Amino acid sequence: MTEPRTTADRVVVNTSSIGELRTACDTGLREFLKARGYEEMHTHTDVKLVLGYIGVLFCAIDFAYSWKYPFSQTKWFSYISVSVYAIASVLALVYSYVVQRDTFFVGYNKAKGHIVSAGSRAKQNDPTYRLTLTTRPIRGRQDPPVFNSKPLEVKQPFTTWFYDDGEFAADKFNADIASAIDALLTKKSE
Repeated sequence: MTEPRTTADRVVVNTSSIGELRTACDTGLREFLKARGYEEMHTHTDVKLVLGYIGVLFCAIDFAYSWKYPFSQTKWFSYISVSVYAIASVLALVYSYVVQRDTFFVGYNKAKGHIVSAGSRAKQNDPTYRLTLTTRPIRGRQDPPVFNSKPLEVKQPFTTWFYDDGEFAADKFNADIASAIDALLTKKSE
């Protein structure tokens, strides 16, 4: 690769840490999509927060009720609040593993009329970045464009987007991601 950039906004990571490499790529993709006019949707975070707040709310009500009345009168509500908290926590965990999975970005572009989701994986001891991009039309949109319904997977070794010293090669990454996004959004020719 060419020589590293000398700008103040350099991103340098430990090249022997798969987690740091993946996080740098995820952040780079998030910034790239925001620069292209995508607004991030926080639906996954909102669902998990609501479930957490429900559990905490029940426990707070139980605490206030137990503060005012003796335990013998409040133990039935303690059973309920602990059960609700446990159920809400399990639901948040199931939501993370079943619905959200590897998705780290969901964004919409009103002008283009679609939503793009991005999920990534990187296995330990395998320096390959696996990015999965999917798209769908925004609900309720008149005459939505036809998109490829199949997810697009980008699989590249981290060395493609990082210099030897660990600096993130944002220009190369952005070029590869731009071509992947364009391929994802091309209309079916049928």
